[in-house]
Amino acid sequence: MTYICVKCGKQWVKDEESDEVSGGLCYRCITEYVRERQKNQGLHDCFARNTEECTEVCKYSKQCNNILLNNK
Repeated sequence: MTYICVKCGKQWVKDEESDEVSGGLCYRCITEYVRERQKNQGLHDCFARNTEECTEVCKYSKQCNNILLNNK
């Protein structure tokens, strides 16, 4: 399936290439979106920037830690 970012227009293929197309946010755009939400909630805009396990009390900390583990 081909995906197209609804914000920046980036295209990527996940799994097998086919004629099917879907929309969503690319990694860069979703990261910017989450960091902006963190700032608006009075938190550090640290999403996907951690170099060790995140201990922030934030609804994104689990995803941050998963990104960290996958990048090691």
